[in-house]
Amino acid sequence: MPDPMTGNVDAVDPDDLVWHYTDGHGLISILSGHALWATSSAFLNDRQEIALGGDLVARRIRELADGDDSGVLARLAAKVTTSTEHGEGPGTADFYILSASRHHDSLAMWRLYGGAAESYAIGLDPAAPLAVLGDADLPVGRENGLYLHHEPWQPVRYQEAEQIALVDGVVQALPGILERLGPVARDQAFDPQQPPSPELGHQIERLLDDIQEMLFLIKHPGFVDERESRYGVVLVTGGRERPSIPEIEARLLSYRPTAYGIAPFVRLTGGDPAGGPRGQVRPDPSPLPVRAVAISPSPNGPESTASLRRLLVRHGYDVPVLRSGIPFRG
Repeated sequence: MPDPMTGNVDAVDPDDLVWHYTDGHGLISILSGHALWATSSAFLNDRQEIALGGDLVARRIRELADGDDSGVLARLAAKVTTSTEHGEGPGTADFYILSASRHHDSLAMWRLYGGAAESYAIGLDPAAPLAVLGDADLPVGRENGLYLHHEPWQPVRYQEAEQIALVDGVVQALPGILERLGPVARDQAFDPQQPPSPELGHQIERLLDDIQEMLFLIKHPGFVDERESRYGVVLVTGGRERPSIPEIEARLLSYRPTAYGIAPFVRLTGGDPAGGPRGQVRPDPSPLPVRAVAISPSPNGPESTASLRRLLVRHGYDVPVLRSGIPFRG
């Protein structure tokens, strides 16, 4: 029989959830505000975030160009090489990442996020939608100067073979799309008054989505012990339409100090299941899809568990508390 202070532990399979590790201050903030923070990838502890995936794409295009009889990939490879030489590439500042682990009881993660103090892992349902907390009246859409796209939870790829397979799945669609684009693929002038056909336009949109997802999911193998899954938000502001870029950012972004500088982040709250997982903005916090909370190795096991359980119930999260099984003295 489960401990009445820990809820129905038997009803939770930890492997079905993703686990966001945090310290005590972070836990209280998340539960009381019903919000998680997705931080700009330019301010995370991996200085190669997003850029590593971009470099791999460039390399694979150059490698695959040798076997491309159409010459399209060769021309694209030349463009990529020129852009790389000029320091151009994917912009990390537009990618916002919420990280979690696929394991609920990792000593490496406990020590990373809690140090010598007690820490926690919030078990989230990866199938449940999330929404950006902000001004829901903002006119989202490229035509309005605001591109906002959600990338649902996916496991990170650390091994080169997995990364190359992910990249090749995207790159293989490039020759056909570039050939059909014609003037764009041949470096000729493109008339914006004559955009691609709707069918081709949809293919381009899907390709851009696939590229974004791929960039989110490629990470240096040195971080493999984190066993990370991540949720991403792409937020790009541009164009001359109203509202202005500063106004858009003020209504969607927050800032916090980090060891790497003042980091912008978006707040994610519970989404509307009927609205789907992508592109949501809502003005008010909504309960997060928390299904359990795990607690690190602790000398105050029963007392800490009971106190955590009361905190969860107070904020509307009547979910099980899982205690670490690691015999770490701390």
